[in-house]
Amino acid sequence: MNPFLDVLLRTHPQAEPCLRSWYEFAHEVALAPHRVTEAALGHIRLKWWADAAEEVLDASTAPRAHPAVTAWDQALNTSGHRPAPGLVRAFIDAHALDLEKQPYADFEALRADATARWGNLLRVGLQLLEVGDEGHHHAANHVGAAFGLISSLYGVGLAAAQGRQGHPAFSLSPEKTAAQDRRQAGEHTLGQARYHLQRTQELLPKPDKRALSVLRLGLAASALLDEAERCGADPLALPSVERVSQTFILRLTWARMRGTYA
Repeated sequence: MNPFLDVLLRTHPQAEPCLRSWYEFAHEVALAPHRVTEAALGHIRLKWWADAAEEVLDASTAPRAHPAVTAWDQALNTSGHRPAPGLVRAFIDAHALDLEKQPYADFEALRADATARWGNLLRVGLQLLEVGDEGHHHAANHVGAAFGLISSLYGVGLAAAQGRQGHPAFSLSPEKTAAQDRRQAGEHTLGQARYHLQRTQELLPKPDKRALSVLRLGLAASALLDEAERCGADPLALPSVERVSQTFILRLTWARMRGTYA
């Protein structure tokens, strides 16, 4: 599971029973394209997870046997509340881009992908918490876009090591890009991520307390943003996401005292 999501769950225990099994299911989906060496096999794996999701979301169907599938099904049976299948399917389908070497034609394609992955992940979380109004879901899309954009910057080096393009501003060999150009592309990405965080607070200045366990992924985006700025916005100079997450609890504690989420 993403380390920031894990911290959020541990610091919001009232929401953990509803959210943890979904996040663990989603983590398995995210790993699926990276467990194969051929794109065709990756599409088969994603189809398997899409079918598994359909089974879980249909209360009258017995889902296939897999720990993540079983756990999510049991959690939904306990809550008696299931999220919209379309959001879950859109989240799964977004990961097909991980099977392409150069998935992003331009920055807008990257933004759309960030929203499809992280925005839908969070929106499903809101539905699991029975927060369904439009304002919260718009805010979740912006938080997801911000987190996805900044995460793509942290993933440039890893993607290159896997023979993939993780960001449209960088080639398959980002080390060949001049350091100044890398920093400029990084600064643009940071600026766009910060724009999305600002929009969340404009759209939703006072969120429902039930939604904070989900929307506070915006604080994780801010933590990654601040660290990237400290490192000069060069994606090849950034620490690991796991390292940044180790200090997240301090930021989260302060934000909880203030009631903020981004």
